[in-house]
Amino acid sequence: MRPEKNSETYLPNHPESASRAREEVREWLGEDHPAYENVRLAVSELVTDAVRHAGGPLTLRLLTLDDLLRVEVEDQENVRGLPLSESGRGMILVGLLSGGRWGCRSCERGRTVWCEIPAVPKDPFPGLGEAPDHLPAHDDIPRPRWNFG
Repeated sequence: MRPEKNSETYLPNHPESASRAREEVREWLGEDHPAYENVRLAVSELVTDAVRHAGGPLTLRLLTLDDLLRVEVEDQENVRGLPLSESGRGMILVGLLSGGRWGCRSCERGRTVWCEIPAVPKDPFPGLGEAPDHLPAHDDIPRPRWNFG
């Protein structure tokens, strides 16, 4: 089941943007899509991270790539490197949901953090089997396969 089209949305740098981003996922995929909850959670975490650590407006892109659903959040902060703050577990969740298919790259105005979620997930925690009793430690986060800094 593929979304009809790709989506691009501009969001203010405001805590309510995560809620708006989740609504965009609902409109793009629909609640009955098998990857809806996984994409919705990943979008929420990426937007929340950008709001918390970057300045200026954000761009949310939702793209279909064969059997993957790609989420991109572009911010306007001149930051290098991966968003791996010690304060939360958001990027651990993104790493788990994407099976390690995530990363970031510098862009014209800042950076873009992205992840790719299977369109038809085998289970809610790819590569882990049953849902874990607790999240892995920060050092155990699945690292991105690509990072174009």
